[in-house]
Amino acid sequence: MSIRSSLMSLAFLTVLLSACGQSANDVDAEIQAQANQPAVEPELGTTPSQLSAEERDLEPRETIEPIANPEDLAYRELSWDDLLPADFDFQSIRDQIDLDSYDIQSLEDDDPEAQRLFSDLQDAMSRVPLVTSLDGQDSRLPGFLVPLENAGDAVREFFLVPYYGACIHTPPPPSNQIVHVVLDEAIPFDNLFEPYWAEGTLTIAQTETDIGTAGYRFESAKIRPYE
Repeated sequence: MSIRSSLMSLAFLTVLLSACGQSANDVDAEIQAQANQPAVEPELGTTPSQLSAEERDLEPRETIEPIANPEDLAYRELSWDDLLPADFDFQSIRDQIDLDSYDIQSLEDDDPEAQRLFSDLQDAMSRVPLVTSLDGQDSRLPGFLVPLENAGDAVREFFLVPYYGACIHTPPPPSNQIVHVVLDEAIPFDNLFEPYWAEGTLTIAQTETDIGTAGYRFESAKIRPYE
């Protein structure tokens, strides 16, 4: 993303941060909306009262519960809100930047003041509080994957973000809303549009890149499509 694009976004920083907060609250609904298929109405059939005595004797006496996926039981399922401290306020990020000291509309990419403003934004986004009690927990979290490096068509490291387009088409979320996902081996990946589960041991670890800063990390992680 160019500095000019970031500056245009900075002109609406308050709106952006409000949107970040909304994404944290509504991300599960957004992910499910993209992954779930419409429910199918059950077909009409014979009711128990219409069965003969012999047929009723063949009816099962107990409901059989589906067996849970053992892999799911090994991880604590997190939401993006779980990565935010209880007292965290997105407005606190804006309060760290003195926007009144900049004439945003007149800044150009090569203006030193533009460079300083962009740096201030990145710094504020990276210095947000984290939930330290999550450190070392085996967890799973749904989100969208942003590849960090490619070896041919294979990728080993990603940023997991709460909504599609973060770090690509829009400024990055704060670091407490980005998870650095590191796989044991690179895998083929070319699907930015679908949500995934990321699973592994969650740690508090900062990862700085040109597209954003992650405050958490899944090391030796696994990913699979969100279902």
